[in-house]
Amino acid sequence: MRHSTVQTLRPGPRLIEQAYEAILEAICAGRLAAGERLNQDALAARLGISRQPVGQALSVLKAQGFVRDTGEFFRAIYELREALDSLAASLAAQRCQPGDAAEGRKLLAEGRRAARSGRVDAQIEADMRFHLWICQVAGNPLLSDTMRLYWNHLRRAMSEVLQQPGRRHQVWDEHEALLNGIIKRNPAAAAHHATVHARAASKSILTLPTADTPPRRRTAHGGDRRRPKRERRSTIETLK
Repeated sequence: MRHSTVQTLRPGPRLIEQAYEAILEAICAGRLAAGERLNQDALAARLGISRQPVGQALSVLKAQGFVRDTGEFFRAIYELREALDSLAASLAAQRCQPGDAAEGRKLLAEGRRAARSGRVDAQIEADMRFHLWICQVAGNPLLSDTMRLYWNHLRRAMSEVLQQPGRRHQVWDEHEALLNGIIKRNPAAAAHHATVHARAASKSILTLPTADTPPRRRTAHGGDRRRPKRERRSTIETLK
């Protein structure tokens, strides 16, 4: 494993939380690539701590879907996103007011600037603001809460997608078509463009090349069965 993937931690009372946050950030930022095998000993050495807090942090990440045995989690998230985005866009088109439209145009312009900058972090932040705006205009707080719940997974996925040539500008072309449907108060058109956008994102993610990783064997309590030490690894959730 590359030595630049995660930062070294200092000893302290919150080692599990610190290990969790450091590994999660490395995953979401793409420094730990999808499909990459994680060696618990190597992670612990890089963080400067023992294996125990790293193992507990990985258990939390597995429960949250960031470290998994198979690649079905992203497929499930994007199926959910397609349904929710379509609903949010339809409701937003029914409830959009002139002030909302002005804010939407402002967010679109900010997203275009972020795409031109080439900064992936700025593009992801702009994307998040745009989709949260749709949920807010839709007027259903559960839509915003659900999006925030899965945001770290979506952030990680988008960091992969936005590395693809041309995709960063295509994303905002799709956003513009979606915005126009909402501003024109056309629920059917807005829902259609939201579905097209979600499917394009899903296709980009699920067709990314990933590492071929064997599944781990686990007990009913989530612990590893005994294997030779060199094989005791977790696997970042693959994107296919």
